Amino acid sequence: MQDEKDRLHALYDLAVLDTPPEPAFNDIVNFARQRFMVPTALISLIDESRQWFKAKAGADAEETPREYAFCAHTIQQRRVLVVEDARVDPRFANNPYVVGPPRIRFYAGAPLIYKQQAIGSFCIIDDAPRLFTNVDQQDLVVLAKATVAELEMSRARRFLPP
Repeated sequence: MQDEKDRLHALYDLAVLDTPPEPAFNDIVNFARQRFMVPTALISLIDESRQWFKAKAGADAEETPREYAFCAHTIQQRRVLVVEDARVDPRFANNPYVVGPPRIRFYAGAPLIYKQQAIGSFCIIDDAPRLFTNVDQQDLVVLAKATVAELEMSRARRFLPP
């Protein structure tokens, strides 16, 4: 349980939850949609009970319950999680976002590591099963690292005096 406390402490240290959209994060998710040719890309932060989206492209929700979040699995394993077809993965086959709208089939997420803690995930989602290469995984990790760097800069801008 201490690990979760440390993870949440790192997340709250960023002071980013429920902040307004920022162009830099929107640019990153829009780039990911184009790079991977997927309908959805998200910057997802996981707190005690929810998955909140700092940036989203191709999704309407502002947040979802943590219990249904694919990204909650990503932060637990602390490496890229690839689900090529969620319908046949026992972890997700009965997930309401798989059996109902938005009918997730493919998911790939790279953990967002801040202060050595996995605070969320940079993820891409498709409504069709697909393969994801090692090069794709490496590119997703680069986007996750760029996101964390931008989160740190955003935090500094909010807390530095003018």
